[in-house]
Amino acid sequence: MSDLKSSFTSTSIKPFYVGAPAATVSRDGSLMATPVEEDIVITDLNNNEILHEIEGDGELITNMVLTPDGTKLAVLSQSQQLRIFSSLRADEVVEEKSFKMSSPVYISTADATSSLFAFGGSDGVVTVWDVAGGYVTHSLKGHGTTVCSLSFHGELGGSDWKLASGDTMGTVKVWDLVKRKCVATINEHNTAVRGVGFNVDGSRFMTAGRDQVVVIYNDRLKVVKTISVGHQVEAAGFMEGVDESSSVFYTAGSGNVMQVWDAQSGEKLCQTEEQLETNEELVITDVVEVETGYMMVLSDQTVVEVEREVVEREEEEEEREKLSLPIVRRIAGNHGTIADIKYIDVEGGSGNLVAMATNSPALRIVDLDRPLEVQLLEGHKDLLNGVDATSDGKWLATAGKDNEARLWRFNEDSAQFEEFSVFVGHAGAVTCVALPKTPFESIPPFILTGSSDLTIKKWKVSPGTVKVSEYTRRAHEKDINAIALAPNDEFFATASYDKLAKVWSLSSGETVGVLKGHKRGLWDVNFCQYDKLLATSSGDKSIKLWSLQDFTCTKTFEGHTNAVQRVRFMNKNQQLVSAGADGLIKVWDIKSNECLNTLDAHDNRIWAFDIKNDGDEFISADADGKLSLWHDNSDEVAAERELAATAKVEQEQKLSNYIHQQDWSNAFLLALTLDHPMRLYHVFRSSVASNEDPDSAVGSFKLEKTIATLDDTQILGLFKRTRDWNINSKLFEVAQKVISSLMGIFPTDRLVEIKGLTAVIDGIVAYSERHYSRIDGLVESSYMLDYAVEKMA
Repeated sequence: MSDLKSSFTSTSIKPFYVGAPAATVSRDGSLMATPVEEDIVITDLNNNEILHEIEGDGELITNMVLTPDGTKLAVLSQSQQLRIFSSLRADEVVEEKSFKMSSPVYISTADATSSLFAFGGSDGVVTVWDVAGGYVTHSLKGHGTTVCSLSFHGELGGSDWKLASGDTMGTVKVWDLVKRKCVATINEHNTAVRGVGFNVDGSRFMTAGRDQVVVIYNDRLKVVKTISVGHQVEAAGFMEGVDESSSVFYTAGSGNVMQVWDAQSGEKLCQTEEQLETNEELVITDVVEVETGYMMVLSDQTVVEVEREVVEREEEEEEREKLSLPIVRRIAGNHGTIADIKYIDVEGGSGNLVAMATNSPALRIVDLDRPLEVQLLEGHKDLLNGVDATSDGKWLATAGKDNEARLWRFNEDSAQFEEFSVFVGHAGAVTCVALPKTPFESIPPFILTGSSDLTIKKWKVSPGTVKVSEYTRRAHEKDINAIALAPNDEFFATASYDKLAKVWSLSSGETVGVLKGHKRGLWDVNFCQYDKLLATSSGDKSIKLWSLQDFTCTKTFEGHTNAVQRVRFMNKNQQLVSAGADGLIKVWDIKSNECLNTLDAHDNRIWAFDIKNDGDEFISADADGKLSLWHDNSDEVAAERELAATAKVEQEQKLSNYIHQQDWSNAFLLALTLDHPMRLYHVFRSSVASNEDPDSAVGSFKLEKTIATLDDTQILGLFKRTRDWNINSKLFEVAQKVISSLMGIFPTDRLVEIKGLTAVIDGIVAYSERHYSRIDGLVESSYMLDYAVEKMA
């Protein structure tokens, strides 16, 4: 059995939230529906798994809403088509109803009892839909522009049954659904109204808009208070169960914070934690109330669950309880473009972790056992370019476009990573970073950084901000794409767009070798752990292996059809594994220069790649944010092949025994099962030669009875074999006998119904005509021989 790794199984973690419409969540917080362009994904948030992927109608989804009980889902697309789905938790989703709306719908809601849907159209029409009956109950006309907020109050069949709606021009209407008419029109806002709602008992009504204003009304819909909330509101509503008067409400929108307010005093009671100010402008696009708190839907397709906590104030003079909104978890619908990825194998951590540098300023930590959730490490103010981790997983280093590198330490008490150091000094974006490979006692003795300012820096690590490096060297003439440390930390290497890789002394920072040979810029460089070798990957579609003794290229590996983004040694220096812009991963045998396997699970450029346990496992990530986890199963595959080979030998021996015993029926079935065309031919030829039953076309009535038991697929396969034999003038005699037998055994009406058989028979007929023409010619020629013999007599 070979000790090379050549076979891998994969599991994928695909983006499940792509597109503008807000995610929708059931009341218990267990079920979530999200758009993926024109398709729909149903996710079980409790088990961190995708339940269903529903194909759309070919047009982008504009809105979707779940009933609070999670039993029904309404989906609307740009085609104006409304589709209602049920059985969302079952094995198969059922599409119950389809209905053509009068215009595209961008806002919808469901009532608290899961009895009604309401849809706000871009033509200003509000449509109320009976969930159980599957029909329109109300078509409310009055808005002159797109409806952008909706809220029910009361319940179906009640006397106080209302619906509030707001539009993009600032108009709010309150509809009496019992009397089917508008009972109030409010014009207190001058921009889109994104939040409308009643409190529980209907004694308060509120409207909130992008003009940063919230207006509170009494039960007669008269203004009682106007509150400036200081941010553009995208979602708002009263909070139930906070106080007896139900006068507490929340707002969310610009600034990426959810705030809680007292409607009577206008005082802000609390808010979610403010995000670090970066170049990324995130907005909360919607807030969904669940049993444990609230789900905030962010503009980057992240869903943040916050818990509503009520605690006693510490101040004795304050009798009022204090609210807080701690973040419980973050769910990442997609990670965007993943630029770099590293395994984190930290003892005391939460499990099988990876760190990802994405097109976001925050470093993302994902537990692969709960792949939908994400932990964010905030510190950088611009996008991340790279990440590295120590072998013990307790230290992470990140490189950002904000010209800074940061070091993060794992806190065993909180089981979270915390910022330890900031390295400031590069004049351009930090493009790559490297941490020591050898063990150290407390903190890393150094980190290395490469930058678009064409320099490399070695930094001494200390807590806080580090502004002076141990040394700075101008390294390349173009951007530095990768930096790698030797296993003993004696040397490091850099790879650049200038087509060069360079090897440096870590202690002095001086160049000890220049690797020339690539025809285009280099993307990656990697040291071998067990030998004095270095591998580089390039935009010229090749990988080169270099000797660290004389810095010459010893081997070149070609096979990718686009730039090779990443390369790693694995399996104790026996193999390389590479990932390319062609979306392929290739596994190479260094000794033979051969590609042992090509792994295809990505549709886009693979930017990020890392291996674990010397290649037993690796992970790849592409520009679409899709992650693929690969596990070596070479031994299992080899064992299966060995078993299959043994079984094949045994079956072939059994076939020989059947032929020797003239057991044509069993020999025929086994040869057919083994899919050996010539073995099958020899069975028929031997049966014809033995002539056990002279009246049988194939020499055996028992064999004909066995043929009669074949199913349609086997019949088609046997006809294909006879067609192939019939082409050969040396084999056609047996083929003709088998054809004669088949046509006699199976009725024509059955043969006609076998898909694909007609075309096979056409091929048989064409060559059969040639054979009969040739035989006729031979018969005519024999007459000439008879004539000659007669004349000679």
